[in-house]
Amino acid sequence: MSVLYSLLELLYVLLLSPLFVGILNAIEERLESKQGPSIFQPYFDLIKLFHKEVLVSQVSSPIYRLGPYVVFTFYLFLSIILPIITAFPLAFAPSADFIGGGLFFGAAAAIKKFSAIDSRSNYAHLGTSRAASIGALSEPITMLIFIMLGVLSNTNNPFVINQVLRSSTEWYFSLLHGFVTIAFFLVLIIETGQLPIESHSNAELGMIDETIPFEYSGPDLAMYKWGSYMKKFILMSVFLNVYLIPFGVANEQDGIIGIIIYMGIHLLKLTGLVVVFALINTSVSKFRLYKNFDFLAVAFALAFLASLAYYIVRY
Repeated sequence: MSVLYSLLELLYVLLLSPLFVGILNAIEERLESKQGPSIFQPYFDLIKLFHKEVLVSQVSSPIYRLGPYVVFTFYLFLSIILPIITAFPLAFAPSADFIGGGLFFGAAAAIKKFSAIDSRSNYAHLGTSRAASIGALSEPITMLIFIMLGVLSNTNNPFVINQVLRSSTEWYFSLLHGFVTIAFFLVLIIETGQLPIESHSNAELGMIDETIPFEYSGPDLAMYKWGSYMKKFILMSVFLNVYLIPFGVANEQDGIIGIIIYMGIHLLKLTGLVVVFALINTSVSKFRLYKNFDFLAVAFALAFLASLAYYIVRY
């Protein structure tokens, strides 16, 4: 059954990740009093891209073509080792803990950058340099967040951390958990490309991750975008299931019915988080590029305060 649940979880992430990007875009348009696209527009975009021709620069190497597919595979793997629809580890979960999962996310980001550089596009190089500058600071902060939350259970296993937080109100309402949760939310804004870090527009000064796949087309671009949707879906799920609302995630004794019920609850939780992102994106102006590091400094300060809260006051 564990393998069956893993397959269900993989299909859940694979098929529904574009939907929440569509919901986010639709809500933002409504908040700005615009008609906006359908919530299913990301699916239409993917279908259109899969039917288009692939154009490849003559000066690029095979790394350029393989990049989107390798990254997509990494996110598929991450979708079956992290707590998304179950509070108990599935068949492949022992492959990596929080630190290992963070390294997989970091490896995927590095492959994206190598592939973009190999395209020889000036815009791709511009986005890569910006993403590398921000990632050089955000990824260590993410590791610190994972380590500090791991002290709750003396392990970096996300499933164990979920069980500790849902069973101990003392730890759930502790300063450590509060600081770490806020810090991870700020990192989530960075990793999912929300304002005030990134503006998804055609303006050069507002583009970071959007410039990395600038030279991709057809199915290659479709795989890149689909992988990006999955990354956002997985990170939001981890934030909700492990950090913010660890309660109610399906346990092993709940069986397949309990898992299906929680899938519906999880969709509601994700919708609430998407609404928060939409409100942020429509009410906050984008920082200038050099101001992004001030944002990162706040995230680091909160993660560091979590360590002080634990090692000094033990709370």
